[in-house]
Amino acid sequence: MNQILQIPTLVDVPVGFNLQDHISTGLGPILLNESITTIFDRDINAEAIQEFAISGKGRLTTAGVPATAFSITPVAKGRNEGNWPDVQYLPLGYGVHASVVPDNALTFNMREEVISQYFLPHQGKDSFQIIVSLARPKSRGTIQLKSSDPFEPPIINPNYYEEEGDILTVLEGIKTSLRLVENTKAFQGLNASMSTVPFPGCESHAHRSDAYWKCFIKSYSLTVYHPCGTCAMGSSTSPDAVVDSELRVIGTRGLRVIDASVMPTIPVGNLNAPTIMIGERGAQLILDHWEGLERAKLEKFLLKTKNRPTALGYK
Repeated sequence: MNQILQIPTLVDVPVGFNLQDHISTGLGPILLNESITTIFDRDINAEAIQEFAISGKGRLTTAGVPATAFSITPVAKGRNEGNWPDVQYLPLGYGVHASVVPDNALTFNMREEVISQYFLPHQGKDSFQIIVSLARPKSRGTIQLKSSDPFEPPIINPNYYEEEGDILTVLEGIKTSLRLVENTKAFQGLNASMSTVPFPGCESHAHRSDAYWKCFIKSYSLTVYHPCGTCAMGSSTSPDAVVDSELRVIGTRGLRVIDASVMPTIPVGNLNAPTIMIGERGAQLILDHWEGLERAKLEKFLLKTKNRPTALGYK
């Protein structure tokens, strides 16, 4: 029995713990003072749809995130973890268009007054952002029931940046992005430069100081919708495991979890492909299970009826 919510408990496994996500921040707007294209500051409207449908041109020719990259920061190297990346970069190729406020409010759940103050001074300009994403977070969050009512939303505490190292890692990712934008020939040819408008709430810090960027990271925190880990796979004797290697909930029969929550540790990259793989593997495990049962039943039946033709209805 759950003593707090008075819910009968069948098994005691740590469901809802170990929540992980690729917490991110949006570095930008990075302004292109020399316009090279006409798609950055275009809005998705009826005209854009018509242009794409008729001529295959315009804003809709870009997927929004045209590329991605990974890097290993000094933070990872300092932990002797310098053999695989800890930051992912996702450039967003759009300008400060007319709908930038409602778009960001909807996509990233940001307050419209904050978006307006930060972005609208550059409205209409060609620009882009670089999403700096924490690839290997150390912080862990939780998902808990709020009540015994199954229709009441749960209490979700992502616990972002509980570990100071997570902030330092994203900070290094920001510095890498700035070096890329401001010190490479490719971007210098576009006269690319970071906006000088301070992020609302961080004005008291010297612009572009470490203190400023830490405030920026905490204030402009974005999820890229990669939650996982709350039904972690592991050994049946592990205190942290919810499911076993065949995705069966430990201590139960006939119950599996087949989604991103079974990942004990979040992958460095996007979760789409590995989640599909988990789904495919889970489906095969279920098929194998029932096919095995059918084979066992058939074998039992054949063994029982061996040399007993009357059991099959023959005289």
